[in-house]
Amino acid sequence: MKNLNRDGVEGVRLKVSRTSNMGMRSNFYGLIFVLSVIGAILFVFTEFGGYTTPPYYQYSVNLESSFSNPDLIAYAPLFILATCFFLLNMFLPLKELNIIKTSFPGNSAKLGLYSSLGILAISAVGGIAFEVILSDSGARDWWLGSGFYAGIIGGILLPLLYYFIMKSPKQPT
Repeated sequence: MKNLNRDGVEGVRLKVSRTSNMGMRSNFYGLIFVLSVIGAILFVFTEFGGYTTPPYYQYSVNLESSFSNPDLIAYAPLFILATCFFLLNMFLPLKELNIIKTSFPGNSAKLGLYSSLGILAISAVGGIAFEVILSDSGARDWWLGSGFYAGIIGGILLPLLYYFIMKSPKQPT
């Protein structure tokens, strides 16, 4: 009788650990989706940075201004690429949660990890270039905006979540 109870308890523990592992991966993918949506919205619709030139003209650097201001056209490919990486990170969790069917590769966590590191690299390079260019331009004041910080924070948090997903064992289907 004692063996029977112990086996029953172990069976329940095994089921609980599989369920919690599945729930943990689902939670990570849910967080990745939410962070990617917020990051994409902030990166596209808010300013990456801004600056003031004498006599008090204020300019904003974002996706829209990179197309309308010829001085900022060099930022357009960076904005487009980072936005594509955010969109990729929005669709990968939906694929892994079986919400949509796509033809992405089987190891989408690795693809997501690399694309989120790309977000971090693009945001960091864009921010450094922004600071270097404006420090020599004669601008009175400049700042980095929420689009920059969305890229940096998203570029740090998303790879961590993908790392946790890759380290958690995948349950059998």
